[in-house]
Amino acid sequence: MTKLNKALMATTAIAFASGLALPAVAQDPSAAPGVVKSSNKMKLRLYGQVTRGFGVINDGETSTFKQFRNGNTSTRMGIDGRGKVTKDVSLRTRVEYEIRNGSANQFDGQGKDDAGLVIRHLDAIFSHKRLGAVWIGRGDTAANGTSEKNLLPGGSAGRLGGSTHNLITDASVLLDTSGTVESSELATLSRFFNSFDGSSRRQRIRYDTPTIAGFKIGASAIDQQSWDVAMHYKGKVAGVKIAAGAGFTHLAGNLGENKPLSQDTNQLNGSISVLTPFGLGATFSGGKQWLDYESGVPDALKAAPYNINPAIFYTGKWTELGPTGIEYAYQFSNEIGAVPGIEGQGHSVQITQVLANTGTDTFVGFRYFDIDTGVPGLNAENLWFFGAGFRARF
Repeated sequence: MTKLNKALMATTAIAFASGLALPAVAQDPSAAPGVVKSSNKMKLRLYGQVTRGFGVINDGETSTFKQFRNGNTSTRMGIDGRGKVTKDVSLRTRVEYEIRNGSANQFDGQGKDDAGLVIRHLDAIFSHKRLGAVWIGRGDTAANGTSEKNLLPGGSAGRLGGSTHNLITDASVLLDTSGTVESSELATLSRFFNSFDGSSRRQRIRYDTPTIAGFKIGASAIDQQSWDVAMHYKGKVAGVKIAAGAGFTHLAGNLGENKPLSQDTNQLNGSISVLTPFGLGATFSGGKQWLDYESGVPDALKAAPYNINPAIFYTGKWTELGPTGIEYAYQFSNEIGAVPGIEGQGHSVQITQVLANTGTDTFVGFRYFDIDTGVPGLNAENLWFFGAGFRARF
């Protein structure tokens, strides 16, 4: 790496970590402080991705063209530092931000400024070759990702099944009372769908075992008496590629989203994806929650949330661009947000194309969502989306 490249990388790191855009006025790269540059002790690397989606959203009343942030996989940037403590022990530091800009909500005005930064990872990771790794800080808990195993090349750039978000997660669903009043914006799509993918990213201390025969086991002690355990697997059996994960999560108190009547939440979730040598594959994910309600809560207000997400796909390398995939995915969610009676169904047909030479995934697809509110006389309009998007990684 040349001195100029090191200095440019250092300048970018300073501006990003401070949450400010680089100034428009040209700067002298040689003036960047040497304290942030890659050194012989700790190697510094910048990484990230830019993701966008665009297309037509129909909410049952109007069709709206939107260009928006990708709800499946966000635009982000990170600073990764790695070094050796001893021959067997290594240290990794990781700071990663999600960069939000552009909502898929069809009621947001043109040019609405909803940009912002969200911390995804703020970690120190100590790894031993034979004893495993300890993670300290904010980041993935052990069970995060166990609902999102997927062997479709480029599939996570915009897929439906197995994802907490549905690409247009903040699009509004319109509800009406049997035609007696006009439809109104009452809830977003994420209110009705959830994959229960562990407990996402939190403040925690996490331990992972070394990978043995494709298996890895992890556990996290999460803030406020919460915890999770998980198992991950990646390997090949008789020529069939397999990726799988399973997790159990205990969230204490009201840490679970939208559960004001629940003291504790216990959750079991997992996924498995297989890919045959012929290019035919399948993915399944699901999750179930058990809610510990306060005494005196009526049975009518108690819920038993769960979801299932099956998908089938076919992939091959038919052009010099890279692998191409075709996928159909189905999603069923029940009583999400601990609201009794709510059911949601989603269908997705998608074509993905990997641009191998640039590390970019592209997709085009159609999604359709059908929601039952569970409340007599309160109807939800069907929602559909047709469009495309990309994820460009660097």
